[in-house]
Amino acid sequence: REGHSLTTARLTATFGPGNRGNVYTLANQIARGRFFMVGEGRNRKSVAYVDNVAAFLKHCLGLGAGRHLFNYADKPDLSMRDMVRAVREALGLAGMPRPLPYAAGRAGGLLFDALACVTGRKFSISTVRVRKFCANTIVNAEKAHSLAGFEAPCSLSEGLRNTIRAEFLEKKRAGKS
Repeated sequence: REGHSLTTARLTATFGPGNRGNVYTLANQIARGRFFMVGEGRNRKSVAYVDNVAAFLKHCLGLGAGRHLFNYADKPDLSMRDMVRAVREALGLAGMPRPLPYAAGRAGGLLFDALACVTGRKFSISTVRVRKFCANTIVNAEKAHSLAGFEAPCSLSEGLRNTIRAEFLEKKRAGKS
């Protein structure tokens, strides 16, 4: 209809306190000492911090009439190595884990796939997860970031630190008091 506005925002993997998606799973595995770095970690991932998504959606309320379509991801995209390093630093962990060669990670995935077939259980390691972990997942969000006047309030590193603090550090402290 004339004078009406419809805005669609397609989000990449979004993380933040309370979200139990891929970034939380990665951070949880690192925090529990169950993380294995598969490959060199040069592959890049587009992700979005929930506070930045909320700021973007609020900014979109000021768009004029019409249909508006955006892909949203925070930029710049992080390499898996940089993301793992940022999570480890936020958790207060030094250094980086020695990377497992991709072939070894894939073999481990195949082994867990076979175990899943035999036992009927689901495991956190599989060939699909190894492949996804090592693949580029990049979203073109140029249009969203070129939107007049929009600036994400947090860097990805800041968002990761906020999430780690809320999900792991504050909960750990609260559990010990």
